[in-house]
Amino acid sequence: MPHAKIISFNSLLTDQLVGVLAEDYQLEISPNLNEMSVESDLVLLDHDLIDQYDESELIAAIQQYEHLHIPVILVWNNSEEDYRELAIEIGCSDYLRPPFIPSVVNAKCKTYISLAKLKLNFTSRSVTAKSAACEESKGLIDVTELLAVQDAAILCLATIARIRDHSTGNHILRTQHYVKALAEHLYKNPAYHDQLDAETIELYYKTSALHDIGKVGIPDHILQKPGELSAEEYRVMKTHTVLGYQAVTSAQQLLDNASSNKAVRFLELAQQVTLSHHERWDGEGYPQGLKGEDIPLIARLMAVADVYDAMISRRPYKSAVDHKRVTDVIVSGRGAHFDPAVVDAFLDLQDMFERISFKLEDVFPSSADLMLHSMGDLIAENDLATVVESSDS
Repeated sequence: MPHAKIISFNSLLTDQLVGVLAEDYQLEISPNLNEMSVESDLVLLDHDLIDQYDESELIAAIQQYEHLHIPVILVWNNSEEDYRELAIEIGCSDYLRPPFIPSVVNAKCKTYISLAKLKLNFTSRSVTAKSAACEESKGLIDVTELLAVQDAAILCLATIARIRDHSTGNHILRTQHYVKALAEHLYKNPAYHDQLDAETIELYYKTSALHDIGKVGIPDHILQKPGELSAEEYRVMKTHTVLGYQAVTSAQQLLDNASSNKAVRFLELAQQVTLSHHERWDGEGYPQGLKGEDIPLIARLMAVADVYDAMISRRPYKSAVDHKRVTDVIVSGRGAHFDPAVVDAFLDLQDMFERISFKLEDVFPSSADLMLHSMGDLIAENDLATVVESSDS
């Protein structure tokens, strides 16, 4: 059972946190930030307590916890106050503010504990790697490291799927397969041989799952609004691209210099897809207004995959649009919204898109179903052969 330390003298706040965490954590309550508990896996720091310290002392204490791979989360129980920027300024890993929804609090705490353990493991592994005399052993370490980074990504996605809308999990799975199908098809085009190979395509498949991770930072009243967003709400919604990019960048910083080239590549692609999947070929997208081939390829693939899935999928506030109508919309955006080459690939693969959509319809949208499916799971073998033949012709 993980150990969490609550640093607070506010009995109301501590009672709330104990009520949420007592079942899953061994808890310690103390009013003293400087009492280091090396056995702690997590520190929850009450904002009301930090006024007792000068800024340099406060930051030094938080840095000491971080040095011990113990994440510090700033908490407060006044719903009218907002200390999010302060939490970042003083070096906290994150923040928690009321209302303290058990699933959200637990998910966030578990995520940071897991990330801290990953960082510790990477640090230990890098020392081992430097002393390894055998290239084969080093290769095994690199593979293990990459898998660990991917596990961290899946953990983040599972967290989002658990605390946001129920369709998130399957939306992730479907768009992963759309992106992979498009990338594999483009690989047959000599113009893309320098950008695509088997390893890169697999990384596209993995990292595309992160494209909407920034939505975890969008308020529920906007993210789950059933009707049309106002101009201000839409402005807030668009920030999910930057929030996602920042989240991946934070993960990259956690790895320090202990990461291999494969891990770095994984996170670079994750940064590209989170930040740029709403850019448009004509330069009218967001957040940077990139145009044409200045948009990373993985983001150009995701743009088609995301629009297709958003339109063809049912939502609580809308019916599904039929495949032909969605196809017409994507074709109409060729050279404006979408990369022409990606639209052409989509047209060659549209039957496969429709089958993936059907096979991964939102009929099992629980976190337990957040798993990776092979193409064979999605399409019957005879159907798969037909699709491959048509895409090769």
